Amino acid sequence: MTAVLRKARRARWNTAGRYTLCEMTGLFLVFSAAGWLFEVGLHLLLDGELVNRGTLLGPWLPIYGAGGLLSVLLLTRFAARPPVVFALGALLSTAIEFATGKYLLSVYGLRWWDYSMFPLNIDGLVSPPSTLVFGFGCCAAVYLVSPLLLRGFRHVPRGALRLLCAGLAVLFVLDFGVSALHPNTGRGVASPATAQDGLQVIEPAQIELLLHNLPK
Repeated sequence: MTAVLRKARRARWNTAGRYTLCEMTGLFLVFSAAGWLFEVGLHLLLDGELVNRGTLLGPWLPIYGAGGLLSVLLLTRFAARPPVVFALGALLSTAIEFATGKYLLSVYGLRWWDYSMFPLNIDGLVSPPSTLVFGFGCCAAVYLVSPLLLRGFRHVPRGALRLLCAGLAVLFVLDFGVSALHPNTGRGVASPATAQDGLQVIEPAQIELLLHNLPK
């Protein structure tokens, strides 16, 4: 534990506030891919099915990317106090998960996750177990993953790193755009919203019409 705290303090002073756009893009994409691997592996372990989890077609879950990147950007300054990082990370991740779940329900009328089987859940979108898991995940992002990734990024020639990040970012944006209109669904991926969700669903065709009618 002492060694972890020493690394955390060094990470705090060595990396806080010194991220380039390319490094932040890299962190976001790696956290997104790690989240996808976690979700796919968990579903395979619990349900015995290998499915492409998430709304996107590619191997990334942006909710994990956003949570991981924001944890690094906002919580590294508290690295010397692990309980604070854990608590703030849990709250931050829970807020992101709840907001994302509400958005997906309102736009598509589908659930990509459901915690309704857990006590004290809120609308089946967040729950104490998921909050705890994400709290530990944010600690891992701040203390272990981001320092290792940043050191790795900074050993790669700058031009090559920029080219790699730009290429992956373009693929992600294209995937995000296509999936916004035609999200990844199906068995083991998403389930229909229930009547008690009480949300007005916006069909993807309506989104296309709205985008088409926007002022040029």
